[in-house]
Amino acid sequence: MVPVLSAAARTRLAVEGRAALWVFFTDKAIADERAFAAALRSASSSLTERARERRAREQGGRYAPDFDDVPVAARYVDAVRGAGAEIHHSSRWLNAVSVMATEAEARRIETLPFVRAILPLRASRRTEPLSQGPLQEGIPVRGEGETGDAGPYSPGGDGLEAPMLFDRALTAATLQKPANYGVSAGQLTSINVIAAHDSGWSGANVFVAMFDTGYNKSHTATVQVKRIAERDFIFNDGETANQVADVSTQWDHGTGTWAVAGGYWQGNLIGPAYNGTFLLAKTEDVRSETPVEEDNWVAAAEWADSIGADVISSSLSYLDFDGGSNDYSYSDLDGYTTTVVQGANFAQRRGIVVATAMANEGPLPGSLWSPADAESILSVGAVDAANAIASFSSRGPTADGRTKPEVVAQGVGTFWAVASNNNQIGSANGTSLSTPLIAGSTALVREAHPDWTVMQVRTALMNTADKAGTPNNDFGWGRIDVVKAIYSGPVTFPRPFDQLVPINNTNVSTTPVTLRWRRSVDPGDFVLYTVVLRSLSPSAVVFTKTLAETTTVVTSYLGPNKVYEWLVTAVDPLGHERPSREKFRFTTGATTDVAISPEAAPRVVLHQNRPNPAHRATEIPFTLAGGGDAISVTLRVFDPHGRLVRTLVDGAEPTARHYVISWDGRDQMGRAAGSGIYYYQLRAGAAVLTRRMVLLR
Repeated sequence: MVPVLSAAARTRLAVEGRAALWVFFTDKAIADERAFAAALRSASSSLTERARERRAREQGGRYAPDFDDVPVAARYVDAVRGAGAEIHHSSRWLNAVSVMATEAEARRIETLPFVRAILPLRASRRTEPLSQGPLQEGIPVRGEGETGDAGPYSPGGDGLEAPMLFDRALTAATLQKPANYGVSAGQLTSINVIAAHDSGWSGANVFVAMFDTGYNKSHTATVQVKRIAERDFIFNDGETANQVADVSTQWDHGTGTWAVAGGYWQGNLIGPAYNGTFLLAKTEDVRSETPVEEDNWVAAAEWADSIGADVISSSLSYLDFDGGSNDYSYSDLDGYTTTVVQGANFAQRRGIVVATAMANEGPLPGSLWSPADAESILSVGAVDAANAIASFSSRGPTADGRTKPEVVAQGVGTFWAVASNNNQIGSANGTSLSTPLIAGSTALVREAHPDWTVMQVRTALMNTADKAGTPNNDFGWGRIDVVKAIYSGPVTFPRPFDQLVPINNTNVSTTPVTLRWRRSVDPGDFVLYTVVLRSLSPSAVVFTKTLAETTTVVTSYLGPNKVYEWLVTAVDPLGHERPSREKFRFTTGATTDVAISPEAAPRVVLHQNRPNPAHRATEIPFTLAGGGDAISVTLRVFDPHGRLVRTLVDGAEPTARHYVISWDGRDQMGRAAGSGIYYYQLRAGAAVLTRRMVLLR
């Protein structure tokens, strides 16, 4: 069995004596279904109404809290504290706490029966600009007042005291479209932001969360920007500007990226989402690459989720740090392994579009840093003003072979606010500059399409970028075009769904194992499910199965005392894929071979033709669910009197497939059939199904 105190944690403790660790729990101390229902109700009440509405959009129209919304059990946290550890953050998503502990304290924690694993906690590193251009004084604009900390709203505490505080912030005046974009015109024009502003999109009513080093809220480029909440995850208070314990440069990076995403200083610096509503999270301590910053990112994501953030802009990366012994490796960049990527995945599943920097470690392949390896987010590379890829921009692929980045924007000579002088701007190079351009642009797409899911927003930006036809690991899908993304047609994906049993990170005593998941719904039509089961030690695919309509599959025999990982993906007829919300793992006990029950007879589903009524041609979809073996299939069209009009299919066809058969409205002789009611009949094995359709000439 895998030891609770991991080898990596033991090594870390041996080197440092007192180390930052993650302590993961087995459960949340919920006794029964009634207690679970009460816990879900309590968790739901901790979210703002806006957060619940955003979740409902992502969940197919109905919000429902889940296990991951329930807080960590307080008595578990108290027990870890009682063992001598210092608690830093508690994560309901990961069901874990981050701590500082000695080896003796970690050994005591290891003996607690509800502790599943103890792992080292990694540090973060900013995607620091590689170089900065000359500073310049901003040009005063007629009619603008003096600067000062006089923004529309600056909450105290942690920004979550009362809903009325949010209401006050939302009553702030809407900023007018700039008449002059100053030096920022080039970086915005390159991604067609100014044209989007001309069409009336400016990020209004969109919540954008900035994750960075801190923020000068008095800078002329930021003082007018609406902000609704702020939180310092370093000192655990509600002030994100520089404080006494900070070095003077603490807020430099965050102030600059915030201004790039949503700044408003007419004639000088304008961000894409200048009318956005910002949540400011101070997550990065510039005094050192301290090992408590990975958990700051996850804590900030949970905080932003609870308030109702729509977009996260993060210019932080995790891989190669001060000590070396605690680094992630390239093989960890598979979209699931690192803790911060798990946080990004949770945020995406809850309806937040995450934009994160690829890092500045290019140009070699595989030079990206986490969480850029996350699936279903926007990992951002950097180009110059001429749309040439920056040599420093990190490249894909991920460890599991996926193309990265998703998109690029200008990250060379990009203008930002200079925090040390309220009336100064400068330029800098780095993917940390291109990322807030993408995040701010994403807010415009979200404003135009508040009903779109994360995948629809992401796909619209990628499919309208300038290299969408030939994506690669330098540019991804290319430099975005915000206007094209806004006015592109919505792309439908199967709805999000969950895997159910075996429950994640549990043991099973016998094999074969029944895998079960919730049904996914596609707005356009039916879905297939692809199930992949993999053994983690040694790494090998046990089986891949494609199933239609069903939500259960029985495994083959599984060996004893092994760890397995399984993932279900829903696929619609157009090939749009939706992985389940989480990839599950389970461990087998001392099992013996058990005969597998024979597979049930194939299930046959005949769907309504489309379009109906048809004018010239129509498509007839049907699904054969089963194990893949071929069965006899015929599909025929009849008139109202039962006379055969046309045979469309007659032969043996494999099951576990969707079929879409076209009928051109003609009979067996090639003559056009007249207007009227027709029937189409599917015979598949022993099944006989019939539906009606209408032909209008």
